Amino acid sequence: MTVTYFSKSSPIGPSSRYRLYQFLPHFQDAGIECRVDPLFGATYFSILQVRSSVLQTCLKIPYVVARFVKRLGTLLTLGRRDVIVIEGQLFPYAPPLIERVLAWLRYRLVFEMDDAIYLTRGHQRKMPVLFRMASGVIVGNNRLAAYAAQFSSRVNVVPTVVDTARFLPKPVEGATRRTDGDDPITLVWIGLACNLKYLNVLAPALRRLQERYRVKLRVVCSEPPVLPGVDIEFRSWEWQREVEDLQDATIGVMPLEDTEWARGKCGLKLLQYLAVGLPAVASPVGVNGEILVNGENGFLASTAQEWYERLELLCRDPQLRTRMGQAGRRTVETRYSLAVWGPRLVEVYRTFSQVGPNPSLHRTLSHPVSGRGQSTGAR
Repeated sequence: MTVTYFSKSSPIGPSSRYRLYQFLPHFQDAGIECRVDPLFGATYFSILQVRSSVLQTCLKIPYVVARFVKRLGTLLTLGRRDVIVIEGQLFPYAPPLIERVLAWLRYRLVFEMDDAIYLTRGHQRKMPVLFRMASGVIVGNNRLAAYAAQFSSRVNVVPTVVDTARFLPKPVEGATRRTDGDDPITLVWIGLACNLKYLNVLAPALRRLQERYRVKLRVVCSEPPVLPGVDIEFRSWEWQREVEDLQDATIGVMPLEDTEWARGKCGLKLLQYLAVGLPAVASPVGVNGEILVNGENGFLASTAQEWYERLELLCRDPQLRTRMGQAGRRTVETRYSLAVWGPRLVEVYRTFSQVGPNPSLHRTLSHPVSGRGQSTGAR
């Protein structure tokens, strides 16, 4: 079996890294030849860090055009592959013309989505068109599946997962002891700069905690947050160090605003915390409420008062931190690990290679229809 995967980025992009690249050894072991064509690389992410919007646009346009041309070249050398998997969309910012041609040529097209991109400008109309012409859709959670099932009858939920052989708890040294208020507590948040805004949900609780404990917030990101009155330890994200940056923290946090976009998130940072054995506190938004059982493998917090109470309890009770960290690790090992989902994704790909192109292809392309399909496949 052969697969051509058109990813959003090289491994430097977290979405592509966790949705595709970490699975490649599993594909190889299963006899699946996977050819990967990343659209954007490190240069693109460097351009996004440019402060001047005018300069950023001037740099982005020629880079994107060059990458589009390169992708077109890849398409011209496709041959007759078993399955074409497209992460998000083949050509962002452009109408789905090439996708229509590929579908007309009866390629098996599979679209993958791990964010609610259908909410963003330009995608409200495009994503239904793509899903209708697809042989199948892979999504990261049930929220996204409910949307995709309106347009496709072949929707598979494959959660974002972590490699538990890489994300390991830090070895425990010495006996656990109860903190007396003078021991340092490091809360950690890891993520993209575009999500730093969610830390405002957490800030009031942090300021109160700092009155009683030596608490700091470690932010692992491409840029530091602006949170007046909060002790921040900023660490620039590096792939080689991201596990260590989590391991030597005390508590993981994942605050979110309760928005439709946030409800479509796949909870990656929360899974990373749990995998390294950190107790975690998260907003009960979207998939977070499926990953965490409140009070067992972590805490859910909706209000500023709840954030303070949950974090304060963890700050003063190291035994609770240990128990929750161990429970969280078990959650990831059994439900959200690469070891569990690698073979499952292999089977999903094999299923798509057998079903053939969309049977309603030509009717769909000439007369778009709407209809609610059923979510099927791996859960």
